Amino acid sequence: MPPLALDTPGGQPPITDPPREPERTSRLRPDAARRLSFRKLILPLIALGAIAAGLAWWAWPPVPLDFRAAEKKVYSQFGEDGVTESIFTRIKPTSRFVVDIGSSDGVTGSNSRNLILNHGWSALLIEGDPEHAALAQGHYRDVPRVKAIQAWVYPGNVELLLEDHGVPLDVDLLSIDIDSNDWYVWRVITEYRPKAVIMEYNPGFVPPRKAVVAFNPNTYWDETDYYGASLQSLYDLGQKKGYELVYCESAGANAFFVDRRYFKRFGITDNSPRRLYRPATYGLGRWGRGPGGTGWPNFEDPRCGFIDGQPKRRIECPQTISVNPMVIQKRWVER
Repeated sequence: MPPLALDTPGGQPPITDPPREPERTSRLRPDAARRLSFRKLILPLIALGAIAAGLAWWAWPPVPLDFRAAEKKVYSQFGEDGVTESIFTRIKPTSRFVVDIGSSDGVTGSNSRNLILNHGWSALLIEGDPEHAALAQGHYRDVPRVKAIQAWVYPGNVELLLEDHGVPLDVDLLSIDIDSNDWYVWRVITEYRPKAVIMEYNPGFVPPRKAVVAFNPNTYWDETDYYGASLQSLYDLGQKKGYELVYCESAGANAFFVDRRYFKRFGITDNSPRRLYRPATYGLGRWGRGPGGTGWPNFEDPRCGFIDGQPKRRIECPQTISVNPMVIQKRWVER
């Protein structure tokens, strides 16, 4: 006889388990169930593989680029075009913008034209010589993403020029080749942070020798060895600015630097100037090669030099630069 409600504690009806629902069988077909199980297994493995690959990238540096093999002349003076392309395989461009200071006519020996025509970059080309600047303006008249201007560049006006002509702060590439105050111009560029920098260096000074032309706003290249700065001086300046040297092209003309944030991507273990320096393989102007600190060749007879390895006729080498009505005394300083 079932118990009465009054016979249970508190006069409540007895507690019984709710009826169980019948178990549902899977509606998935066997092949679909196998695919689902496979996904549950393989997706975690893929995630673990990605994590492992990331850890490996940090643990082992990437394979260094063979910049020598990458050298390629499209419009550049030597192999700079190929080196620049290689650098931007390890650094992703953001603004796709190049500033070319000392751009000449924008075509001959240009460090920017290949990027403009073949990679769709924008550019600001700055040239002091009025005739060359006019040629550059003509070459890019129908290319609205390129501005070519005539201006003499000094430490005091370089960032104003960039600002006035709409250069983005995250400019990807800066090239400086003005054959005079290059070191001083790069030193004062602080508001703009290019990812890579191309600097012409004076190969007559072998590292660790420091040498920079004494600053004078009117200094210009007079076709002698008196120009620019030694590789060691540029390297030291780059270190202060947070840039690392990655290559000197084989002709001994230009050095390539990258922002230190990207340096590990290149897998370079020794980027010292002694290691990367390349001597000149070309005739440095009318008076020969190899400045000895005074603006003319460092030979026993200062009137004798070499052009492309061949002795040239004895001539007087100028010790000054004339800028009417001034005369600039040539002098190297250690910086």
